[in-house]
Amino acid sequence: MKALLKKKWWIIISTIVAIVLSFVFTMDRAKLYVSNAQMSTGFTINDDIKLRDENNVNLFEADVKFNNVVETINSPTVISLLSYQLLIHDLTSPKPFRFLTEKDRRTPEYLQFNRVAGLQLARHKLDSLQMLTSYQPEERKLLEYMKLCKYDYESIRKRLNVGRLQRTDYIDMSFGSENPELSAFVVNTLYFEFTRYYRSMRSERSVENVGTFEALVNQKKTELDQKIDALRNYKSSEGLLNVEAASGNELGLISQLEKALLDEKATYNNLSSSLQSVNEQLAQMNQGRAVYDNNNAEIVALRKQLNQSNDEYQRGGSSDPALADKIKTQRAQLQRLMSSSSVATGKTVSKDELLQKKASLEADIKASTLNIGSLQNKIGSLRGSVGSYANKEATVSTLQKEVDLAQEEYNKLKEKLNTALDSRIAPPDDFRQTLKGQPAFKPESSKRIIIMGMAGASVFLLTTLGVLFMEFFDNSMKSPSVFERHVDLKLISTINHADLNKYSIPEVLQKQISDDDASRRRQNTFRELLRKLRYEVESSNKSIFLFTSTESQQGKTTLVQALAYSLSLSNKRVLIIDTNFCNNDLTVALQAKPTLETFSMAPEEVSIEKVREIVTTYSVDGIEVIGCKGGDYTPSEILPRNHLLNYLPQLKGYYDFVLLEGAPLNDYTDSKELVHYVEGVIAIFSSRVSLKQNDKESIQFLQSMNGKLLGAVLNNVNDDFLEL
Repeated sequence: MKALLKKKWWIIISTIVAIVLSFVFTMDRAKLYVSNAQMSTGFTINDDIKLRDENNVNLFEADVKFNNVVETINSPTVISLLSYQLLIHDLTSPKPFRFLTEKDRRTPEYLQFNRVAGLQLARHKLDSLQMLTSYQPEERKLLEYMKLCKYDYESIRKRLNVGRLQRTDYIDMSFGSENPELSAFVVNTLYFEFTRYYRSMRSERSVENVGTFEALVNQKKTELDQKIDALRNYKSSEGLLNVEAASGNELGLISQLEKALLDEKATYNNLSSSLQSVNEQLAQMNQGRAVYDNNNAEIVALRKQLNQSNDEYQRGGSSDPALADKIKTQRAQLQRLMSSSSVATGKTVSKDELLQKKASLEADIKASTLNIGSLQNKIGSLRGSVGSYANKEATVSTLQKEVDLAQEEYNKLKEKLNTALDSRIAPPDDFRQTLKGQPAFKPESSKRIIIMGMAGASVFLLTTLGVLFMEFFDNSMKSPSVFERHVDLKLISTINHADLNKYSIPEVLQKQISDDDASRRRQNTFRELLRKLRYEVESSNKSIFLFTSTESQQGKTTLVQALAYSLSLSNKRVLIIDTNFCNNDLTVALQAKPTLETFSMAPEEVSIEKVREIVTTYSVDGIEVIGCKGGDYTPSEILPRNHLLNYLPQLKGYYDFVLLEGAPLNDYTDSKELVHYVEGVIAIFSSRVSLKQNDKESIQFLQSMNGKLLGAVLNNVNDDFLEL
């Protein structure tokens, strides 16, 4: 707060200047007429009829689409199309939007511009959706003329604002200019040119997609045809139209033949039994026994029918199931008849009849044996073919899978091609202008008061923060509390700033130097603080003091003079000795004779009279000074053997206080050598400096002086930080 109060006029003046400048800068500000237009995008709403099923709206994708549309509207291409429209309007309309001033008409851009060629070029670029390039001389001239009319990209973008209305499906476009009709024309034309450019680009992408998909579809169709031909050629080479059907037919035929084989074996067994019966009858006849006839005629007739059916069945490839059932029925009847043939009918049978019957049965058995062999051969052949069908079926299955995979890829690409074709037929977008820009009736507010207020508040805050920032990073020992936090030394006094350049020390301490209240208060404060320092010196019971500092320009010379004068006011005799050889400002300020380096006195000759012979009397009673020549040397190097400093205790009989000024501790060793000659040391620190590392080392030396250090004085403190 003290820092802010100290710099309050800087803050106030800066704020006032900012307000005045903002007022001046907004005086000639042109009135702006703003027009707004809105367009819906359809990114978040699916109200249209779709050709195919589509997923629900993805809000993230919709947000990306909004950003893409806004960037496209603000793109140089769309703004260039708008610029062409504005230029064409001004060149062809009897009521242009902007009139060039006389100054603009004298510029080279206007004088070198060909209106007819420029108009033709602008229309050509507008129709072809192209931008101008500065590499072509004619196009560069058109660009320069458009910039002169403020129809260039930068001029339009400065006053154009395009953005999405939050949480809606709308995009807002606003433009401000000095002409209300111009503002309305810009936002409406901007929507038209954007949709024209957007749909053109989308149409080009659709054509590219259709072409790409058509090429891929044709490629996949060729691959599919090749695989189908490979499958067909393999089947044709193997004589197979359908491997699975052929294999199924073969297995069915094998089953039928196996059934026929079983039936034929049964027939063979029946014939063998009948032959055995005939052989037994012949044996009986050979033994002289009579053999009676049975139903042999019927058996012979039935066997004849069976033989005919069997021959017909074999000629048909043994594949007629009806004929097979018929043969089975005939064989069953034949078996029954032959089983009952043992029943005598009363008629004897001759040997010739039995032999004939035997021969017939043997022929049937032979035929049955041939049938059995034939059936067995066919079954073996079919079983071998079924094994080859298994290998062929695996090959056909592999080829069929390749065909199915190629068919699936072809169908997917065909679907994408149809989608691309549909996108060319369906509307390319859902952009609709929901609000058309209208010329504004009145201009926008200049907002001068708001601008002035914001300028003043901004400068006020910046100046305040700057002061606080400087104060926060100010490491100087500006107040006693700051000094005590950083320096571990006893602070015996604080001296405020006094205008000693304009007034002498006696004038400051004794006279009223100004009628100004602030100066008078500062003078009184300086006087009282110096009295406190005088009290500390007088109450220390010491008489010989060395005034030193860590750095130069700390105010030692001024403070020694002021303290000596203050002591003289209390009727004390004070001797000032300038022992600061590196900088003898004290000798120069008091105009003292430089006798310290040359004075020498034997111990037995010590007397006040001899010392007073080399002193310089000050203008104030009670103060005497011994000066030095000064140079680049230390006390031990320049002072003679029996120099004055050896006899300082003897001088206490005449002088109440002896004050010595030493060189800075950081740069010189003078003060360290002088410590041995004094009773007390007072360290002077200026409030305007910050502590450094070598300062800390000098402070450690002061702390190690074994009681000689009286304390520290914080000098030249600003009145705001005195902390009284």
